[in-house]
Amino acid sequence: MAAIFTTWKNPLEAMIKAPGGMRIGDALQRADANLELIREPCMADVDEQLDELDRLSAEGGAAPDDDLKLNIYRRGNDIHAVAGVFGLADMSAAAFCLCELVDRLRTQAAWSKPAVDVHLSSLRLLRHPNDEDRASVVDGLRRLTDKVAPLGAGA
Repeated sequence: MAAIFTTWKNPLEAMIKAPGGMRIGDALQRADANLELIREPCMADVDEQLDELDRLSAEGGAAPDDDLKLNIYRRGNDIHAVAGVFGLADMSAAAFCLCELVDRLRTQAAWSKPAVDVHLSSLRLLRHPNDEDRASVVDGLRRLTDKVAPLGAGA
């Protein structure tokens, strides 16, 4: 029995090779303009996520269950992503620190409501930029997160 080989055609390759189209710089400018159109609704969603995170932290108290911890993690991850898309690097880094903290605490069956609340307050501060030293806020969050052993350490 003979093998039959077929050549698969990549549709993206055909589009790239097709004449016409848009230059990369123009496409990036158009993408930036389109992002600006959705910036306010997305940032309003971030505000709602922050409100929900505050509620979850209060509801969980000193000993939240794993579902609540996961919910905090997921909402922090959503903020991390949205902030990154809109170039809010400090806010994105702070949200990442929150996720890292929650993940470390969860895997150790531990919790620190004060540490989580510091992250939430910092996210609110970074959500509305001002003249404060934003980098020092994120550095402080990283130092706080590092007080909890990384995943897999000391196991």
